[in-house]
Amino acid sequence: MPNSEDGGSINNEEPTMARATISLVSVQKPTANTPVLQRRNKFTSSIEQQITKIGLFRDGKRISREQFWVDANGAIFFQLRYGKQPLELEKGKSTLKASTFDDLVEQLDQIKTIAVAGGMDEALAACANAVRSNFKTAKDKKAGRG
Repeated sequence: MPNSEDGGSINNEEPTMARATISLVSVQKPTANTPVLQRRNKFTSSIEQQITKIGLFRDGKRISREQFWVDANGAIFFQLRYGKQPLELEKGKSTLKASTFDDLVEQLDQIKTIAVAGGMDEALAACANAVRSNFKTAKDKKAGRG
């Protein structure tokens, strides 16, 4: 509330104090996403959906199309995918292993952070190209060229 003793002024601070922490730039928001940003967004959205499914699974709810499973020893596995393609972060390795669901969610959050920062762009592009080539191969076979 304004202090009525000083004449009812609401802002007694110097305006330069607030500007010390504000960083203003002259930039327009892009109107169209680049293919790289589209892949990042699609992948991080998929990770978010899987994190939600993990929560539902832990609450005892039925879920479908989950990318995780539990083996006989209680270890939890999660296959990273872009679309239906396994997303290899290392040659031949596309599956996370966790000891608890909390650990799995933490790993997925780390993967999401890496993806947003651009650390998975090459792997996502390789996966997208594989998906694209599969469509081209199927189209060629259907046309009788393959």
